[in-house]
Amino acid sequence: MEKDILVVCALEEGSLTNPSIEAIGKGRELANDLKENVLALICGKDLNKAAKEAIGYGADKVIKVEDPRLSNYTTLPYTKVLDKVIDEFKPFGVLIPATQNGRDLGGRISARRSIGLVADCIEVKVLKEERDLTWTRPTFDGQLFSDIRITSSPKIGTIGPSTFKMPEFDPDRKGEIIEYSSPVTNEDIMIEILGFIKKHNSDPEVSSASIIVAGGLGLKEPKNIKIIKDLAEVMGAAVSGSKPLADQLWIPQDSFVGMSGLKVSPRLYIAIGISGAAQHIQGMRDSGMIVAINNDPNAAIFKEAHYCIVGDLFEIVPQLTEKIKELKAQ
Repeated sequence: MEKDILVVCALEEGSLTNPSIEAIGKGRELANDLKENVLALICGKDLNKAAKEAIGYGADKVIKVEDPRLSNYTTLPYTKVLDKVIDEFKPFGVLIPATQNGRDLGGRISARRSIGLVADCIEVKVLKEERDLTWTRPTFDGQLFSDIRITSSPKIGTIGPSTFKMPEFDPDRKGEIIEYSSPVTNEDIMIEILGFIKKHNSDPEVSSASIIVAGGLGLKEPKNIKIIKDLAEVMGAAVSGSKPLADQLWIPQDSFVGMSGLKVSPRLYIAIGISGAAQHIQGMRDSGMIVAINNDPNAAIFKEAHYCIVGDLFEIVPQLTEKIKELKAQ
């Protein structure tokens, strides 16, 4: 019989990533409802620090796969490890952070085992009467939320970053660390990672910025991104946008705000030319103050905004930028 919740964790510089910690927190909630354990899977080298973190954040057992060949994510070796771990520990549910690598791993393990998977979930709940899990995810670009149940085992889903609350860390919490022998061989290594190039960006990180200036399709064409960049520069703000802008590569694909993107809560969020689809609203509705600029008085974004400006953004935003420059020069 399958039991326990397995959380697949990712590491960055030897520590758990925030999406992994959030997934452990959600796994802890599910395991409490099931009266079972949380298992955390970590791979790579020098894993003692990450193992202690996983226990402190809520894991009961940490499956530690020490192997330098797993220090960086590659598809086939990680899939092989997860496949073997599922065979041996037989978890009831598996949570994978919906990062770029997590989405890749989720799809691969689902295909390898011919089982179902629910992607980019925003909620997971236990149905105690039936001992089942129900997964909620956005569909139709966030216009509809679907509750999905998986008939295969284990029940696997990817969890959207910043969807669930970060659990508190308890340094005194006790747990078991399981040394698990790596099943990876040199023949499994088909990709060699030579190094990493860090992304250099003068803008503050969107996810942690206190002020965000975001654009939507109301900007009409890519060259008009300069309008929101100019405003962001004078305000010391991060530049972001809605999902369609990322889909069309007007902004970096990892910087859009929305249900399947970044969930942000800045002190000030300025939405420019954004209609306010549910997918986008879910990503920014916790902002301290929301200012919306749109030429459509019936735009859905106005229902969320604290201050609404109905008008032509191509006239309003440059004027706003110049006015802020004047005030800063005084």
